[in-house]
Amino acid sequence: MNDDLLSIGAFARVGDLPVTALRFYDAAGVLRPAHVDPVTGYRRYTSSQVHTALLIARLRRAGLPVADLVAVLTAPDDAHEVLARHRRRLEEDLVAASSHLDAATDLLAGPARGTVITAELVAAVAAVRHAVGATPAWPGLAGVLLHLDGATLRLVGCDGFRIAVATVPVRERSGPSARVVAPLALLDGLESASPPASGPVVLGPDVLDVLGVRGQPLVAAYPAYERLLRAGGSRGVTVATDLLVATATEAADVVVVRLDGGEVELSEPRVGDALGFSRTFLLDAVRAARAEHVALTLDERSALNVSPADRPHDVGLVMPIRLHPPSVGAVGA
Repeated sequence: MNDDLLSIGAFARVGDLPVTALRFYDAAGVLRPAHVDPVTGYRRYTSSQVHTALLIARLRRAGLPVADLVAVLTAPDDAHEVLARHRRRLEEDLVAASSHLDAATDLLAGPARGTVITAELVAAVAAVRHAVGATPAWPGLAGVLLHLDGATLRLVGCDGFRIAVATVPVRERSGPSARVVAPLALLDGLESASPPASGPVVLGPDVLDVLGVRGQPLVAAYPAYERLLRAGGSRGVTVATDLLVATATEAADVVVVRLDGGEVELSEPRVGDALGFSRTFLLDAVRAARAEHVALTLDERSALNVSPADRPHDVGLVMPIRLHPPSVGAVGA
């Protein structure tokens, strides 16, 4: 065996080509091995072929088609013309790609647009308004998040202890998805502005137009509300809204919610109870649902989800109150 012969693995390392590529170029007639064992089929190459392998590696990484690669190897006198032609093609492709990227950037930077029914939007504002916060540490919570995603406009209110989400169908949708924090005063003024029966919603980094009422978005961070709503529910009960409101109105300020046997029980904290809920927050969420029946669910974090029975995408999430230590006020009662 010639000592100058290299195994395909060794040749792949010095020639900067993977073994699979060497097999391909052998089959394509681009770079044949110097010797093929007739029994084992093992390919072997000579050190004099390393230069050709390195040239192939560079040209393929430059995107040179195999046909042009063969032309370079078989007609060296024409190689410079072949490479110059490929360079011009790459430059033309780069110009075209840059133009497409500029157009894509403009599309992403453009505002999101859609048309909504005024009454539905005003009702959605009312459904989330109670949960809007006023925490100096989170200035974004002083507004309502408007999230235009696909054919749905979500309105989100959050004060750090509860979240309210209301959805509005959107027609004539165009542009990217958008999230804008709208000042509460702007949304509160929609009814007094006497908008038409339906109107535009236009949202962007510096654009806020709701039913023709224009303003400046709040430049502030807003919590990732989807993550908070994603937890799976473990227990759920549907109940008449009037009955639940009447029961909660007579309950203590902090109530323990039990969902057992298809029924809702609201009770004062007892010995051993670890979590409770604000009665006020519970009533706000139930009333904001604007439905004859509401579905109550305790999720895996023991947060309470309140949704209209016929509109599960509208959600009121009430975070629990940790009872430290568990209340003993009910002992002996």
